[in-house]
Amino acid sequence: MNKLIDWIRHHQVTAFFIITFAITWGLGFSYDAAINKDNILMFPLVIIATCGPALAGMIVSALANTQPRQGARKAFWVAFIVAWIVLTAVFIANNVLINQAPFSPGMVVAIFVIVVPVAFVIASAYSRIPTVKSYLSSLLRLRDAWGWTLVGCALFPGIFLLSTAISSSLGLTSVSAFRLPGSGLKLIGLIGLTFLYQLFFFNATGEETGWRGFALPRLQTRTSPLIAALVIGFFWASWHFFLWQAEGRPVFDWQFWVEMYTAHLLGSLIIVWVCNRAGGSILVAGVTHAAANTVQAFIPAPDGRVLLLICLVITLVLILLDQMWKKLPSDHPAVYQA
Repeated sequence: MNKLIDWIRHHQVTAFFIITFAITWGLGFSYDAAINKDNILMFPLVIIATCGPALAGMIVSALANTQPRQGARKAFWVAFIVAWIVLTAVFIANNVLINQAPFSPGMVVAIFVIVVPVAFVIASAYSRIPTVKSYLSSLLRLRDAWGWTLVGCALFPGIFLLSTAISSSLGLTSVSAFRLPGSGLKLIGLIGLTFLYQLFFFNATGEETGWRGFALPRLQTRTSPLIAALVIGFFWASWHFFLWQAEGRPVFDWQFWVEMYTAHLLGSLIIVWVCNRAGGSILVAGVTHAAANTVQAFIPAPDGRVLLLICLVITLVLILLDQMWKKLPSDHPAVYQA
């Protein structure tokens, strides 16, 4: 056991990817059972599976810790209870207002159980384990990241809106057939609720906490942001296999994977750019990811080729702007400090 822990401490990125896929793919069967067979007992496993990157980062960080525990347990439990209540409220609201599910006491009880892993991840920003607390600190820190949070909110919506406008002008997308689910304050509320749901379940807490929060700074100790983003993008796309299979995507079609890898590699480069600009903020990475998923529910779908072309052009501009092929300084806040 000591040899294994020692190996993990010295190979944190490799260990992270192994544990991430062990958790998510090991529980991959739960996606089909929950999504297609309405097996409510599988939903907690779906939550754990989708939190695979975050949990892997926490496990490796905890095993790498060599310092005594610090602080009081109270901070963790207060954060856990607050997060538990907020997450339950967001999940219920999304289920009732977005998914049009009937409200019932049984649903409330089930959701209280379902959201526990996500509440645990959020509360671990107040962990008594120094390495875990340090690793997750930027998940809840908005004070120094206001500007880049706003950039993250606007980045992908701007890309999608531009792509839709170009697709429509070329006759590749029918905008007239698209109908928004509401207007005025109702529409704003639905957009805000969808964004919060995506942020908590699981773009920030489950995914970005691992991909750009844990793996990125450690990769950037050895390589450039460009290479780090491409490595993460490859594993990021592959990680979705069981979810996409349960959703009925053509996961055994090579053309589907060409499109997915291309989209995720470009998306990873964009998120890495804004994350590094924000000093390695997990929150900014999560907001950027959540905004990308949210906007797709409220605008007509752009032509895929146009969207990829726009993303490619923007990505090339960002790479050139920041010279992303060069390693960051060792004291950069987005580079892991051992």
